[in-house]
Formats: sequence, C-alpha cells, structure tokens
Amino acid sequence: MKLSDLPEFKVKLKHVALAGVACIALYGVSYGMIEATNQTTFCGESCHEMDPMYQTWQHSAHAQSGVGCADCHEKPGLQGTIESKAKGTKELWLHVTGQVPDPIKMANPSDTNCYTCHQDKMLNAETAAAAKDPHTMKHFENGMTCNTCHSGVVHNDKTNMYVPSRERCYTCHLDAMSKL
Repeated sequence: MKLSDLPEFKVKLKHVALAGVACIALYGVSYGMIEATNQTTFCGESCHEMDPMYQTWQHSAHAQSGVGCADCHEKPGLQGTIESKAKGTKELWLHVTGQVPDPIKMANPSDTNCYTCHQDKMLNAETAAAAKDPHTMKHFENGMTCNTCHSGVVHNDKTNMYVPSRERCYTCHLDAMSKL
C-alpha cells in the first residue's frame, strides 16, 4: 500500500475549534471538581463517616484561622493533588458500596504541610534554648515529626485549642526533667 492510496483526511477549522472547545470544557469541569472537593464542607457535610472529624475541626484553632482539610491532608503541588483525588475516588467507591472502615484511619499530615504555615518553628538550638522552645533541628534529625508532640491538634476536642504541655516532653526526657 502506498501513501497515495490512503484516503485523504482534511482537517477543517471546525474540527480544530470543536476539539479546542472540548479541551476547554474538560479543563473547566476538572478544575471545578478539584476546587469543590478541596472544600472542607465537601466531605464534612456530605459524608456521614467524616462527621466526627468535621465536628472536631470546627472547634479547632485551624478552623478559626481558615485552614481546611486539604491544607493539612493533601500534599502540596500537582502530584499531591493527583494522589489526593485518586485516593478520594477510592474513598467515594467505598462510601457508595458501604465498605468504609469504622473508624476511618488517615495518615498524619506531612510535616511539609505544617511548615506551610509554621515555617518559623524550625529553630536552631541557640534560638530555641533562649526562647525555651522545643522546636529544634535536633528533634527532627532524631526522627520526630510535628505529630510526635502535636497529634490530636485538630481532631481531639480535649487538646485542639491548646499547645502541648511540657508534660509531653517527659515521654522522652524523663531523666533530664526529673533533675529540674
């Protein structure tokens, strides 16, 4: 078969325009869906399984500051958005088929998400010692994460409005604290 034997395909302006409109429409719908599902009310008010987390979030300092679920639970950037939406699609399937685990288990937010708002908390040892602030590189270098001390900061009504007490330090520093 020769190239000249193939049927001639003419790209017409209306085909290009139609493809362009379809791409713009697909982008608009996708963008709208991403924005809608990033709203705290999306899961908080439309999924009964999320109600306990939504209720505790509403009482938290994060809610009062306008920090939503996606700000903490979605990794930053395009890859984080794609991963989050893929996971959300799986969760939607579990919701529709009645297979949602009870209780729902979510991974703790990444420290990267915490640093988005709390970048001032990564202190060198001298600055931290002067301020009696435990947020030193030494803690992070030894494998501690923000959640080591701040777990429940949003989803625990007993702790979500308060900074952890120094008693939390005893879990690792019992010997040093007893000498004070």
